[in-house]
Amino acid sequence: MHELDKESAVRLLGRYQGRSGEIEIVECSWDGTRIYFEEGVRQSQATPDGESVFTYVKLMDELLHRSASILVLGCGGGNLATRLARLGKQLTIVDNNPISFVIAQKFFGLPDDLHCMVSDFRKFIFQDDVLYDGIAIDIGGPGFRFNEEFDVETCDAIRARLAPGGRIVMNVTVMNDIDPLPDRIAARLAGESMRVWIVDEQGIEDRNAIIACLPERQLNPRATLSEAMQHNQERWSIRRGRLRSRDLAFGSRNG
Repeated sequence: MHELDKESAVRLLGRYQGRSGEIEIVECSWDGTRIYFEEGVRQSQATPDGESVFTYVKLMDELLHRSASILVLGCGGGNLATRLARLGKQLTIVDNNPISFVIAQKFFGLPDDLHCMVSDFRKFIFQDDVLYDGIAIDIGGPGFRFNEEFDVETCDAIRARLAPGGRIVMNVTVMNDIDPLPDRIAARLAGESMRVWIVDEQGIEDRNAIIACLPERQLNPRATLSEAMQHNQERWSIRRGRLRSRDLAFGSRNG
């Protein structure tokens, strides 16, 4: 989800054919980090032991700190799952690209004893009957269409997999400051029972934003969340979601 011009000072570690296109793993000589490219797009960048350089991964981790059992939808380089596993979380990881699990274990430190499921995330959600304290969603890639993949029916099914007090944290790609996508998907995920916050970095095009659907009436950021928001001198901020699920229903009747 991040574009990067490949520099000459990188070393190719592996090339694979995934379900969405060619995957390349390269290592940067200047800092030792490794990059997961899919069809030329940087999907992950982390140290060899899986510590991500992306702020959004750190933010998702912090927003899931209350969850003990977590369903992770999407693997890629496995950076979020690796971080959560090291914190002692019980994880189930779902990805439709089996090579992603191999790559995450070989190049990014993903523990090999985690519960990894090869499946389309929607198929898994509709068939699964386990309840989780938290659901982390980090799915994307070339040609991925968030608005279509996360329709109302799918979002309802995701929310139905939450145990009482559970939460959903999702990474989405935002085109610009007026892009309605994060608020629309957040309203679908939250339904009428959860509160929505958007953690975003205003003013940047084609950026990551984090949707947080929580049961609490107030978001009381921990100091570590505030610290993560200032990672690499970035300027992330938290706002309330602008839509509720009833707004979407009203719009569909009058659209």
